[in-house]
Amino acid sequence: MLGMAVLQALSTLLGMVLLLFTPHIFDFLLDGSAFAGRYVLAAVLLGVVVGGVQWAAVWAHLRRPRHLAMAHTLAGLVMLGWIAGECLVIGVFLWPHALWGGIGALQLLGVTVLLGAFRPQPTS
Repeated sequence: MLGMAVLQALSTLLGMVLLLFTPHIFDFLLDGSAFAGRYVLAAVLLGVVVGGVQWAAVWAHLRRPRHLAMAHTLAGLVMLGWIAGECLVIGVFLWPHALWGGIGALQLLGVTVLLGAFRPQPTS
């Protein structure tokens, strides 16, 4: 799960930098949406909010193992929510959405495995 959180965090950081410094490459996606011409807002939401939750999961994984499951659950849910919201706002589903949304889903799956959801439960 740590590797997934680091990958997601770095990806959101890259997305934020691209939105801030080369916003024109996203014109075809954002034109006609609530984020048309609001690249700074989109960048902050992606890099700070979504990426921040991923970095928090990395920190919890390394420094607060008691909170590892909660942190990765939140990170996975926030990523899935971001991807779903982005697809709804721009009206398009592209392969990167499947990739990053899939990694968010794998974070959630990792938590369920960690918590033993797939282990046989004792009978009473």
